[in-house]
Amino acid sequence: IDGVDTLTQYGLCLLADVDIPAPAIRTTRITVPGMDGSIDASQALTGEPVYDDVDISMTLFVRKADTELQTIRRQLLDAYHGRKVQLVLPHDADHYFRGTLSIGNLSGYGSGEIPVALHADPWRYKLEPTVVTASDLSATYKQLTLVNEARPVIPTITVAQDTTLLWGGNEIALGAGTHRRPEIRLAAGDNILSAKVASGTGSIEIKYQEAT
Repeated sequence: IDGVDTLTQYGLCLLADVDIPAPAIRTTRITVPGMDGSIDASQALTGEPVYDDVDISMTLFVRKADTELQTIRRQLLDAYHGRKVQLVLPHDADHYFRGTLSIGNLSGYGSGEIPVALHADPWRYKLEPTVVTASDLSATYKQLTLVNEARPVIPTITVAQDTTLLWGGNEIALGAGTHRRPEIRLAAGDNILSAKVASGTGSIEIKYQEAT
C-alpha cells in the first residue's frame, strides 16, 4: 500500500479471497420519439468503451491475539482509511490499482483477519511511466515505436530544439520544450511516431502512463 509491504511493516499476509471484478461497461442510451430502439451514446466522445469504478475486496491475516490485532488495525486506519492509495497485489507486481482504501472491522473473535476494500479506478497502472528517448535526430525522419497497453493515452513529449513530428500522415511542428498534443493519442499496441530536426542533431523524450 503506497509502497509499504504489509507483511514487513505489520506482519499481515494476504489471504486467497481477493476479489477483483471486471469493471462494468457504462452505457448511456437515448430514446428518440418515433424511432425504434435507442441510440448508444456511451462512446460518443472518444469512440472507446467507458467503464465504471471497481470495488476490490480482500482479507489481511496475522496469527496474533485480538488486542494486538486491534493495535495493527488502528495503525492501518490512521495511515490509510479513506485515503487515496496505490495498491500492488503480489500476483501482479508490475501494476498498481489506484483508489480509496477502507479498513473493515475484525471479522470475528480470534480470527486474525482484517477485511480491506478498495474503491478503484477501472485500470491497472504500470508501476512506472514508460519513457522512450532518442538523442540522434537528424534532418531525416527517425521512426520510434511506442508500445502501449490497453488504455489510450496522450503522451508528454519533450524536444531539445525545433522538431517536426510525423503522426498518422500529418506533420506537427514543435518548438523546444515540453508538449502534450491531443491529436497524438496512443492506442493499444504498437504506435509509430517519427521525428526530425531541420539541422544539427536533436533529442526527444516521450513519456506516458500505460494501463491495462
